[in-house]
Amino acid sequence: MKKVIFSVFFALMGISLMAQAPINLKLNLVKGKMYRIKSISKQAIQQTANGQTFSLDVTSTSVTSCKVLKLESEVMDIEFKFDTIATKISSPMYNKETNSAKPAGNDPLDKIMNKMSQQTIIAKISTSGKFVDFVNFGKFKDNVMFVLDSIPAAKKDQAKSQAEALLKESAVKSMIEPLFSYLPEKSVKMNDAWETSYIQTANNVSMLILNTFQLKSIDNNVAVVSCKSEIESIPTNDPEAKVSSELKGSITFDSTIDLATGLRLTSTAKGRIDGTNTMKNNGTEMKMPMVIDSQSETIMVK
Repeated sequence: MKKVIFSVFFALMGISLMAQAPINLKLNLVKGKMYRIKSISKQAIQQTANGQTFSLDVTSTSVTSCKVLKLESEVMDIEFKFDTIATKISSPMYNKETNSAKPAGNDPLDKIMNKMSQQTIIAKISTSGKFVDFVNFGKFKDNVMFVLDSIPAAKKDQAKSQAEALLKESAVKSMIEPLFSYLPEKSVKMNDAWETSYIQTANNVSMLILNTFQLKSIDNNVAVVSCKSEIESIPTNDPEAKVSSELKGSITFDSTIDLATGLRLTSTAKGRIDGTNTMKNNGTEMKMPMVIDSQSETIMVK
């Protein structure tokens, strides 16, 4: 009987010690091995203009491949390829679908996206998941901009504006930085919390993302992590901007992380953002209230 009691006691003590032992959540990727990350997001948007409310459903899908080229002083050179950048927009008055993985049609945007998905870009990422810098951004942008030579003169100015917006360094950085932004700077124990932040830019709108993560449990070499992100638009400093945004909201995440590689295996999210977009035209302003309900899923593709 005493042996049973002591066995249970030591087993419980072992579980307690394991729960308190710090773990090091960091990127530990195999050099030369290809990893693929797939994200799907759905947004239900309601916007009001001139007293009339209209709805818009947007589904976005991305598949990004990444491969470590070298590791030096806890910073990796990682080669990224945007295999698929797809968007489907549905509304009672307007429908549009783009998919960079499909052969480009006559639409200049299709051509730009398709060319973008054929290129690779190298970024420096720390083992704690922090974006450091690009290695070859100029070359990447130039290679994509070559596609403008195949666009008719009548559409070239519009295509150039679209390309410049998509290929701003901040916009391309926003396609990479969130992929690993869930990792802490130091070892963590059960129920420990840590914070990360980054700026996400798309369609000339920049949003500050403040993330608070918490380690919830560990099972079979997989960490379960929860997160709440607070989101707020950053005022534009461009006096020529035709659109400005005042948006604010939050998103909650539940994720699983592979302890061996530091990669996020799954992540599901749900959130809401609301506020106002302001359109400027010939000295007049029109304020348009907006509500965005979103849900998304990110998975590692084997």
